[in-house]
Amino acid sequence: MIPEPQRTYILELLKALGPAADDFVVAGAQAMKFFLERARATKDIDFVLDVVGLRGEELSIGAKLQDLGYMAWKALGTFNSKSRYLIAQRIRGSSSWHRKSSGARRTFASMWIRVSMRGLVPGSIAIAESALHAISGRLPDGSPFETSIRVTKPHALVMLKLLALDDRYRNIRGLAEARHDREEARTHAADIVAIVSVQVDADKFKTDFQQQFQADAELGLRVLKILGTYFRETTSPGLLVYEEFIVADKPLDRNARREVSQEIERAHKLMLKLLPLKSL
Repeated sequence: MIPEPQRTYILELLKALGPAADDFVVAGAQAMKFFLERARATKDIDFVLDVVGLRGEELSIGAKLQDLGYMAWKALGTFNSKSRYLIAQRIRGSSSWHRKSSGARRTFASMWIRVSMRGLVPGSIAIAESALHAISGRLPDGSPFETSIRVTKPHALVMLKLLALDDRYRNIRGLAEARHDREEARTHAADIVAIVSVQVDADKFKTDFQQQFQADAELGLRVLKILGTYFRETTSPGLLVYEEFIVADKPLDRNARREVSQEIERAHKLMLKLLPLKSL
């Protein structure tokens, strides 16, 4: 479940959005917290937006965020759900809205409002492959509030993570972002392994993962190719950056090396179950 103080702020946002909140789907690390007991910590909340649904809402999302005390960072014009042009621009870009808390720096929460950087189709799948979850807590004024929130399903989240892993590993943003992209690649690889690790029924998860691409076979082939490229061998790039992730906070003694080796073997066998039988 989303921890505090992010939960307070997400409840505040959902209450303010009203019916429009149905078109906000949680993705990223916060989505993992709905099915992972020990998901990694993060202050950001990533959303995929149903821009088609939002066009029918008599609500300016940007104005509502500003009313709640958020500030746009690297915004691309006015975020208006009734503007087709600006929504299309949002599909190809991203916006970060930061909420300033009246408390200490440690209570600062940030909200990322963005549609898939890779285009509309992956984001549409993440929206279609989502489920409602109950969420409750207290609003900033201390009053209790309970509602539901739509969260990307694990197999769709792995799809998004694979696309992000490929982008970051290949450092498509250039040398200036090389270090940051490598760190992000490590995180995405670790998230993928963590999500797959908690699936009780590996066969069903594989079926769900593959069937999400029925409406776009080309995207499916691309994602499955990324999956094979990054996880088919123990020396594949995804497992190499996953190894970098797990050794980051470990002493490099003999026992630690053995534990790391065992974990890479475990992760490799796990990911092989998700791969198609025929090599792409």
